[in-house]
Amino acid sequence: MLVYGLLLAVTVLIGIPICRLKHGKLIYCCAAGLILFVFAALREYVGTDYYSYGMTYLNAIQKTPEQLMHGRMEKGFLFNAKFLGDHFDDWHTLFTLTALFIASSVAVYTYKNSDKPYMSVFFFLTFGIYFNSFNFMRQLMAACIVLFAMQYIKKNQFIRFAVLVILASCFHLSALIMLVFFFILKIKMNVATLGVYTGFTALFFVFSWDLVTFITDHVYKNYDPDTSWEMTHGLNPIYTIYFGVFFALAFAFRKELIKKNSFNNVLLNCMYFSFFFELIGVRHAILSRFVIYFYMPAVMILLPQVLEIIKSKCQTKFRGDKKRITLSKVIAVAVVLSVCTGMYTFMVENNYNGVNPYMIIGTRKAGG
Repeated sequence: MLVYGLLLAVTVLIGIPICRLKHGKLIYCCAAGLILFVFAALREYVGTDYYSYGMTYLNAIQKTPEQLMHGRMEKGFLFNAKFLGDHFDDWHTLFTLTALFIASSVAVYTYKNSDKPYMSVFFFLTFGIYFNSFNFMRQLMAACIVLFAMQYIKKNQFIRFAVLVILASCFHLSALIMLVFFFILKIKMNVATLGVYTGFTALFFVFSWDLVTFITDHVYKNYDPDTSWEMTHGLNPIYTIYFGVFFALAFAFRKELIKKNSFNNVLLNCMYFSFFFELIGVRHAILSRFVIYFYMPAVMILLPQVLEIIKSKCQTKFRGDKKRITLSKVIAVAVVLSVCTGMYTFMVENNYNGVNPYMIIGTRKAGG
C-alpha cells in the first residue's frame, strides 16, 4: 500500500511547484510520464493478466506469421509481440514497451489539453485508469489511440476519427464501438438528454443479458455467458456511485463548462457513459470494460475544470471576504481530494485488478 501512496503523492505534489516555472507544464508532464512509465515497466506479476500476457508473448515467438493469423487475439497486438519476440526473448520487453506507450500517451495528451496537468494525473490515478493499464493492456493501448481520435469529434471529421478507431481495433476489437459514439457524443448534454439517457440506461440494465450474449458472440468470444465469472457476476457498486457522483457534479456545472470550451459537451457525454457502463458492470463485470474508452478524457480533462469552477464559485459567493473565500476553497478542494484518495486507497486495499502487492522485477520466480 505504501508504494502506491508514494506514487500518488509524488506525482501530484511535484506538479504544484514545477508548473509555476517557465515551461513548467512541459517539465511536469515529462516527469510524470517518466514516473508512470518506470513504475509500470519495473513491475513483475502485478496485474491479474500479467502471466497470461507474458505467455502470449512467448507463444508468439514460437509461431509463424501464418499461425498467428489464426490466433484468437487481435492481430495488431500479436504481430507486434512477434516482432519484439524475434529480437528480445525476455517477456519484460512487452510490458516495458506497453508501459512506455501508455505513459507517453497520457503525458502528451495531458500536456496538449490540460491547464492543470498535476490534477489530470491525480484523477488518472484515483479513477483506477493506471491500475487498468496493468491488466487490460491491449484495451488500454486501444483507448490511448482513441484518446487522440477524440479531437476529430470536435472538428466533425469522421473519416480521420474512423481511421484511428480502426487502428485501435487492431489492438482490441471493442474499440469499434466508438464509431457509433462519434455521433452520440456530440448530442447536447442537458436535462432532456439526461432524461432520455436515463430511460435507455434502465432498459439496458433490465435487458442486459441480451447485450451480454451479443458481446460474447462478437467481442469477448472466450467468455461463456452462462459460466464465466465476468459474465455472471458484477462489480462492487461503489465504483458506479463514484462515477455517478462526479458526473452529477460535472452536469451541475455544464453551462459553465460548455461556455468555457464547447468540447466539454463531448466530455460530459463521456462522463455519463463512463457511469453507464460501470452501472451495467454491476450485473456483468465484463461490460464495465467499455468504460475505458470514455473515462480517460473525461476524468483527465473535464474534472480539473470542474474543480476550478467550484473554486470560482467560492470566489464569487464570498466576494470581498478573503478569509471565507480561502476557507471555502480549501474545504471544496479537500472534499474532492479526500473522496478520490479514499477511493484510490479502497482500490489498492481490495487488490483492484491484481495490483497488490507491488513487486519489482526479480523478486518472484515464475510459478512461485
